[in-house]
Amino acid sequence: MDRKEFYATKNPGAVYETVAFDHPEFAAPFRLVANKFEAVTLGGDEYTPAPMTVKPPAQKGGERPRMTIAFPRQVVGRQFKQQLALIAAAGSREPIAITYAVWLAETDAPKVTWELYASDQGGIGFNTTQVQVQATMDNPMTRAVAPTYDPGVFTGLELV
Repeated sequence: MDRKEFYATKNPGAVYETVAFDHPEFAAPFRLVANKFEAVTLGGDEYTPAPMTVKPPAQKGGERPRMTIAFPRQVVGRQFKQQLALIAAAGSREPIAITYAVWLAETDAPKVTWELYASDQGGIGFNTTQVQVQATMDNPMTRAVAPTYDPGVFTGLELV
């Protein structure tokens, strides 16, 4: 059953919105399912329930995909902060990969998947009540990287 048929027939099946945060320093991806009351196993992976607000990426042609996720700090904020501390302790500069998926009644595979990265400008923010995550399509590790100097390619400095 595809998305169009699912929403046209008012299927009584459950809709799951999931967010997974992954980084090489994490022991395992940090997985959350939105607005459910108990843990859910989808695609063989267990997702922790958390009330959250997800503003999915715009699917219009000219816009750069940008997603905003907000969840209460009291629910999973401590575990999330512990995972971020692993990155800081290792001194890693790798970006945090964020996978947003929508599962429509079937638990084998998601119907919609977005592979994004935590934004380098205000990507993850904590305040007293919530954790807010900004995600974009741009991998900050591949942006604004100058080519490495190679005398075989750049011959202009040989005579200096």
